[in-house]
Amino acid sequence: MARGAPKLSKYRAMRDFERTPEPSGARTGTKKAEPSGNHFVIQKHAARRLHYDFRLEHDGVLWSWSVPKGPSLSPTERRLAVHVEDHPLDYADFEGIIPKGQYGGGTVVVWDRGTWQPEGDASEAMKRGRLTFTLAGEKLSGRWHLIRTKGGDNWLLFKGRDDAADDKLDIVETRPESVVSGRTIEQIAAAPDRVWQSNRKAEPTVAQKRAARFVGAKRAQPQARPEDLVAQLPLGFKLTNLDRILYPEQGITKGELLAYLAVVAEWMLPHVANRPLTLVRCPEGRKKPCFFQKHVLPGSPSAIHPLPLTEGKGEVETYMMIDDMPGLVALAQLGTLEIHTWGSHADKPELPDLMVFDLDPDEDLPWDRVALAAFDIRRRLDNLGLTSFLKTTGGKGLHVVAPVERRQSWDELKAFTKALCDHMERTDPALYTANMAKRARRGKIFLDYLRNGRNATFIAPYSPRARDNAPVATPITWEELAEGVDPATFTTRTIPRRLSLLDHDPWSAIHDVKQSITAATWKAVGGKP
Repeated sequence: MARGAPKLSKYRAMRDFERTPEPSGARTGTKKAEPSGNHFVIQKHAARRLHYDFRLEHDGVLWSWSVPKGPSLSPTERRLAVHVEDHPLDYADFEGIIPKGQYGGGTVVVWDRGTWQPEGDASEAMKRGRLTFTLAGEKLSGRWHLIRTKGGDNWLLFKGRDDAADDKLDIVETRPESVVSGRTIEQIAAAPDRVWQSNRKAEPTVAQKRAARFVGAKRAQPQARPEDLVAQLPLGFKLTNLDRILYPEQGITKGELLAYLAVVAEWMLPHVANRPLTLVRCPEGRKKPCFFQKHVLPGSPSAIHPLPLTEGKGEVETYMMIDDMPGLVALAQLGTLEIHTWGSHADKPELPDLMVFDLDPDEDLPWDRVALAAFDIRRRLDNLGLTSFLKTTGGKGLHVVAPVERRQSWDELKAFTKALCDHMERTDPALYTANMAKRARRGKIFLDYLRNGRNATFIAPYSPRARDNAPVATPITWEELAEGVDPATFTTRTIPRRLSLLDHDPWSAIHDVKQSITAATWKAVGGKP
């Protein structure tokens, strides 16, 4: 058996080698290393998100990390590097295309290669999570560091301070070409020499087909305006002012917003239907006066249902909810640009079923810090036996969301999330604060647990925001965050196409997870039930 064969079990389990010419690793361990050290390779990979696969040869396999932004020559730039499964040595030679829809689908170029030399015992350094080494490549050289963070599989890749360091040169921007063919990733995508296959092909879902039909219809009939399309929807109420501009910077009309909500309804409703709602309404557009609305107002379309709730002093307030696509469209008919939900359902409004951690970074913090914080919360929740999900917010932050069984009150849920956030602040006070005061947030991430109180709300999945470019709060996978994701690319004009191309709903399992906050969970965060 080849020397690295047992280490490749995860790699092999993800591929069907009767269908793919990807290397199985049968020749792993047969390639002789250069006298100056083991091989390394960095492959630029345009999969769902562009990233760089950083690979170091060791003991018959390629240790591998996914680096969303690629390496930087500046010692002050810490780049997120997510540790992934070991790959066979043969993988280092590949340059070409993995077909879209397959596992890892996209274009691959060999961006850099050469030899590497660890300082000390590499295996022990990996166990400790502190790997220092020297690269001798065609683009990268000198001393480098890989340091594991508190997020388990999350590491930081950064350059050591030496003669090869450069605080000004952006090496990935200035040297995009392959060191094998001299071609760029765009040139190889246009004329590939090699194509690999895998076993990761999925049939489109009903929602994907629906979104694809919408996108296809817009392409086939460029003369059909969104206003004309939504006017044909069976809603049960009249649509008005469809030509009104709601986002003046992009010229997005009310009709276009209504069309967007009709398209994403199948994805959005499982997370919005039958929950108390709070709206941000901008009837004249986002640049004109906007206001919050919690209660049903006279004259609202019948698809917006009244929801009587008893308040603390016994008085009854009439909130609102929806349960179908006409309800979503009705909200937009009122000039709603943001849809916020409670963390409970209308049938048991006093028993929340969603736990939300809102990561609100200081304006000067880089995106990588926010991503690492999300992975940190995920790890901590995993350690508590709680599965979590992820979405962008339409801004600089992220929401980490964990479903819970309806056993705790609002006060109990808020106290638990506060205890966890306080614990995170105590263990890493330089990065986190649970204090909402502006002065306490400078250079830190505010861990906002206040979304977990009664009558508090959070932005709904797939809801637009009342901001420039009509950004959308978008469910994403943890893998997408690791590969590198730009929240600004998620808008009302891009989300329909994204949904048509997805293999599966990133939140498809959220309603199937059965988990609760137990006495042991409370104890682990230092709180009391």
